[in-house]
Amino acid sequence: MGLPLFDISSDPGPSFSAFLTASNMTTPTRTSASEELAHATTVVAIKCTQGVVMVGDRQATSSQIAMRDVKKIAAADRFTAIAISGSAAMGLDFIRLAQLSFEHYEKMTSTVLSLSGKANYLVPMIRNNNLSTPFYIVPLLAGFDLSHETGRIFDYDGAGGCYEKTDFGVIGSGTPFAESTLRLGFRADLSLEEAIDLAVLAIYEAADNDPSTGGPDFVRGIFPMIVTITSEGFRELSSDESAIRFRAISDRRTASGGHAGGSLR
Repeated sequence: MGLPLFDISSDPGPSFSAFLTASNMTTPTRTSASEELAHATTVVAIKCTQGVVMVGDRQATSSQIAMRDVKKIAAADRFTAIAISGSAAMGLDFIRLAQLSFEHYEKMTSTVLSLSGKANYLVPMIRNNNLSTPFYIVPLLAGFDLSHETGRIFDYDGAGGCYEKTDFGVIGSGTPFAESTLRLGFRADLSLEEAIDLAVLAIYEAADNDPSTGGPDFVRGIFPMIVTITSEGFRELSSDESAIRFRAISDRRTASGGHAGGSLR
């Protein structure tokens, strides 16, 4: 397959969204979904002194559990992570398109998009999907801003509106439970380790109260993803590291019989 050629009047330039439209590769319009499709659920992102921490559950749910080991957080590039909630299939596709769109821009312009530029670059892609198909997606973008040497978080509404969060962001069906935990535990001076512990607790709370959010699966050895984005770049913690943190919460809950205890359980 050869590269498409455009004349001066129709050249989409560095815009990947415009390129897809000009190449007739946009998502076909659908008015309704013919079946109940799997939905990805809860992801949290927290700012800390070293950057950003993201934790996401691994479950995709329809009328029943569809998948137990979905990875809803991915590296968009070395210093940026993107996560999805909503339609699992379209969300995973969206992550791949986002990764490709950033590469496309950089190759077309020989410049690197800023973190806020990446956040805004996703707006037309979200709007095109959510307003023209029934397969709704809501992403969460986070990264380490090299120019400002700080972590930043951006979330979106269903129409593609982009909003920067100064503390934390949450997407998915477990949002009310995860957000309540984050509101109680967030501080502006959280260290990386403290932010990881708080994010892990938020996902645990969401899974404990929201039937669509998957918690730690000690039987199958499947645990929520834990990701850090710092000046050293994107890093996913190992399954063993995730297991240790979730098992510590489970042991505390078991010891107290599931009852509240302490400032944060």
